[in-house]
Amino acid sequence: MSGSSTKTKRRLSLTSQVNILIVAITLGITLLMVGISAANYRKAILVPGIRKLSGLTVETKDYVPYLNYFLQMFHTDDFQKARASHEAGDPEKDRFLDWMDAAPSFTADDPEYGRESLFFDIIAFDILLRETMEQVDLEIACAEILEDGKIYRAALETNKDEYGDWQANFGREESFYGLNPQDFVKPEMIETEDGKVLLLRCVTFALEKGQARLWLGYNMTQQVKEYRGFVARAVVSVLILTAAASAVSVYLLRRYVTKPITALAQSATEFTPEEDGSYSADRISKVEIRADNELGDLSREIRSMQTRIVENTEKLRTMTAEKERTKTQLNLAEQIQKGMLPSVFPPYPERTEFALYASMTPALDVGGDFYDFFMIDEDHLALVMADVSGKGVPGALFMMVSKTMLKNSAMMGKSAGEILSVTNDLICASNATEMFVTVWMGILEISSGKITAANAGHEYPAVMKNGRFELLKDRHSFVVGGIEGARYQEYELQLEKGDKLFLYTDGVTIRRKRCSGPTG
Repeated sequence: MSGSSTKTKRRLSLTSQVNILIVAITLGITLLMVGISAANYRKAILVPGIRKLSGLTVETKDYVPYLNYFLQMFHTDDFQKARASHEAGDPEKDRFLDWMDAAPSFTADDPEYGRESLFFDIIAFDILLRETMEQVDLEIACAEILEDGKIYRAALETNKDEYGDWQANFGREESFYGLNPQDFVKPEMIETEDGKVLLLRCVTFALEKGQARLWLGYNMTQQVKEYRGFVARAVVSVLILTAAASAVSVYLLRRYVTKPITALAQSATEFTPEEDGSYSADRISKVEIRADNELGDLSREIRSMQTRIVENTEKLRTMTAEKERTKTQLNLAEQIQKGMLPSVFPPYPERTEFALYASMTPALDVGGDFYDFFMIDEDHLALVMADVSGKGVPGALFMMVSKTMLKNSAMMGKSAGEILSVTNDLICASNATEMFVTVWMGILEISSGKITAANAGHEYPAVMKNGRFELLKDRHSFVVGGIEGARYQEYELQLEKGDKLFLYTDGVTIRRKRCSGPTG
């Protein structure tokens, strides 16, 4: 009884700690989010505008011709007089428009924009500036020209729906808020003296005798005011809602989450393996939560998972035993296969007229490639290099049958072509698997160095003469085991003292990090 009370008390204490922790984390995260939002509100409202301004591409080549020409016009006395008459504010004496109409157009020869006066150049420039603004729905655009410390304004657009007053802005010696363009290579937000909040980017480019600036931006005044009010209201609202939600969550969490999870955790802890690593069905969870929610799904999944573990453990034990038996059989097959191939070198130490060496590395535990050599009589040595079409155990079995047939036929004193023909007919007579084998068969007359050979679809042999290997592109006959009654053409190859013959299978020619086929 005492032990049970202690256990219950400990569980309730853990529940309380979890609930308190949830409330603390919820409040902490909420206050942190509000604090971060309030401290970085400029970034929060700037993101869309910054992306637009950063992604805007300004084609300076479109602006430079206009601004170079405008800079030349701003230097003239006629322009300065016209500018002064306009700023005087007397309509009777204002000759600004008359000067515009009289000044020649630098685009007069242009088929699209060419006009007779500067007036139309200014209109075309305003259209160009408007097109740039429309790319990302800009609210502010100002073009300036700088030379010898003077600043001339070429254009100013401040409204998305109407053109700016170009007469008041064209040629005026006035900078755009006196800002340093180097601070606005990337979009930045400022607050002006008149209370405006502007998000600006400045693009600068060189003119023939000066420099030009293109100010691009958005008026963020209203958004900033709204956001600051939102942050203040959010702080109060979130704190109130968090306190209320936490109280309700504590109750619901304890009743519908914490207690069921504790029961599930205990049932999962008790599901442990036996000493031999197996799992007993008696230890499968008995906890059943009938609720149609995630916890109910979890309780059912735990029982299902534990059931599958019990079943899969038994299957794994059976599969492991079977795999071990298969591995043992494959190892035995590999040893048998290797044992059938000559592996002692030199094989005929008493014969000094020739030297032999061969090796095989199968791609799998066992394979279908094989080589062979044997003395037919005192003056004739048979050489075989072959590649069965299959791999694995089937290929190995077919390889052993083919090797035996080739050797038996050779020992009957037949020629290379006849050996392949006899072997082909024997295989075709009972080839239910429709496998085949490529074979290079040669019989060396030791006394003369002459080889009589036949090639049944195998790789070209390589012959070294005078220290240099070359492929012998012999004529191929059909593979062995492909068509019953096939005949194989023979040819002769003369080897002199010091010459070498290199035979191989297609595993050597595949581009891999290491050779995966036999060589001989």
